[in-house]
Amino acid sequence: MQAYLAAVAHHMAGGRMQISQNWIGQVWSLIGIASAVETPVNPMTLTICVATVAEVSPAALADFPRQVDGFARSLRRQSVFGVKGGTMAVAALVSERVHPGVLKKLTNKPMSFGSIVVPAVVDLGAGQLHIAANTPFFGMAMWGAVRAQARNYLPEPRLVLG
Repeated sequence: MQAYLAAVAHHMAGGRMQISQNWIGQVWSLIGIASAVETPVNPMTLTICVATVAEVSPAALADFPRQVDGFARSLRRQSVFGVKGGTMAVAALVSERVHPGVLKKLTNKPMSFGSIVVPAVVDLGAGQLHIAANTPFFGMAMWGAVRAQARNYLPEPRLVLG
């Protein structure tokens, strides 16, 4: 797991993200933060949160994106109109074990206004990266951009681990 996290941190550094580690909900996470859109009208922040767990369970898959949503919303910046800008985030769970059937529950769901969170599962045991692929109507124009960011910062495990 440490080799995979090191590869993610390398990608974050290459993307000039501010890198830190902190608790997101109940899990210790690697966090990358960058400005996604630098306009005074609607500044947007990109947040990548990657957490390792013993097993990716349905409960973890349901909870972690909600926790990331709350964290990412706390980072939103003020626009020139005095309202908070938007945020884009990736909530990735990394594990050697993925509970059977959990990938069927890997979907994008609108959570809060001004926030798009794409969940991802990194299955180190199978050497596969899974990113939620559906496009909800709410925020339709942004989901593809956030999925692209997930692919930029989360390398395929088989390429990292061999």
